Amino acid sequence: MIKIKNLTKKFGKTPILDSINFTVKRGDRIALIGPNGAGKTTLIRTILGQYTFNGELAVFDKNPRHHREEILDRIGYVPQLPPPIQMSVGELVKFSAGISRKSSIDAIYQTAAKLGLDIEENVKKPFQKLSGGMKQKLLIALALGRQPDILIMDEPAANLDPQGRQAFFLQLIRFMEETTMLLSSHRVDEIVNLINRIVEIDYGRVVQDERIDQSSFADHRLACRVTLTKNHEAAIRMLKDWGFNNVNGGREFKGSFIGAERLRFLTSISHFANHIQKLNIS
Repeated sequence: MIKIKNLTKKFGKTPILDSINFTVKRGDRIALIGPNGAGKTTLIRTILGQYTFNGELAVFDKNPRHHREEILDRIGYVPQLPPPIQMSVGELVKFSAGISRKSSIDAIYQTAAKLGLDIEENVKKPFQKLSGGMKQKLLIALALGRQPDILIMDEPAANLDPQGRQAFFLQLIRFMEETTMLLSSHRVDEIVNLINRIVEIDYGRVVQDERIDQSSFADHRLACRVTLTKNHEAAIRMLKDWGFNNVNGGREFKGSFIGAERLRFLTSISHFANHIQKLNIS
């Protein structure tokens, strides 16, 4: 679906992408990882037809610079930073639904609701007046509502709270079988159960391209009980952020999260390891 051969992109004399080679096949769910400045966002923008380039690049067997409108109709894209859109929420939804053959206003509303965003309550608000998390949820809903053949997301969960992340990952899980994905992230642990391939970029080059086994329980909800050694305020706040509830007013808390989030949960709770008496996940 995407073919890249000796792809090079320079800004001035500085090479940002340096002879990159790899192919994205139908059904690939790729974590595009690497440090800041590695070239991930530049690669994504080049695939989307925003930049000229040297080398070979074909998306759906077409040059993205010459056939940009046709290619973008089949791609759902969520940028790292919300663009400065000068529209109301309602206008943006209507515009997005109108430029995609597969998208509809109802589909966008329904997807947003599953992410925890009520578009109807915000329909007249300027996009720029939304919070960072609300902007991100709306942009995700617009991308998923297109029913894209390729879904490209640049740090898509960066502005989401734990509940929003879980809702977002559940939506991605529902798209896994039908949509090819390219998910850029600083950390592979938060998306490891959604992907089947890791491509790492550093200094504009592909330094790793590895297929991985897909977890069979990414969409399963895992029950969890945590008993604290004392009522530690920060630990309790973290657990409540994850939707945990106190049991009988004591030091025990119970909650749940999807399998795709287990590494992120364990990372979050590890900061309070000295205050945990018992931890059970089933």
